[in-house]
Amino acid sequence: MRFVPRHGMGRGCERGRGFKSSQWIEGYVLLLLSKAPAHGYDLTRSLGEFDVEFSGIGQMGTLYRILRQMEAKGIVVSEWNTTGVGAPRRVYKITAEGENYLHLYVKHLKDTKARIDKFIEKYSKIVNK
Repeated sequence: MRFVPRHGMGRGCERGRGFKSSQWIEGYVLLLLSKAPAHGYDLTRSLGEFDVEFSGIGQMGTLYRILRQMEAKGIVVSEWNTTGVGAPRRVYKITAEGENYLHLYVKHLKDTKARIDKFIEKYSKIVNK
C-alpha cells in the first residue's frame, strides 16, 4: 500500500514533496486517536504535547475543518455523545484505514529523517573539513 493522501491533499509523500500543514495535524490527531477516541476540545489540549496550539474560535474552526476532511477520507469516524451533563459532543475515533495511514505516515517521516541525517552528515564533512 502506498501513502497517497486523497481528496486534494497533494500528490503523496513518496516523491519527497513533504506534507501540507494540515497533514502534520492529521498525523498528530491520528496518533492521539490511536490511544483513545476524543472530542475536539480534548484533541486541542493534547495537541499541546506537540507544540501545536489551537486557541480562539477561528483556530478551533480550522481543527474541525481538518477533522471533517479526515472523516471524508475515511481515516476517522465520529458520533455524537449525548451522555453526561452539558451539550452533546462529537467524538472522533480512528478507523482501520486511519491506522494504515498513520503507519505509512510514520514510515515516510522515518525515511525523511534518514535523508535529513544523511544530508547533515555530508554537510558536516564538507563544511567542517
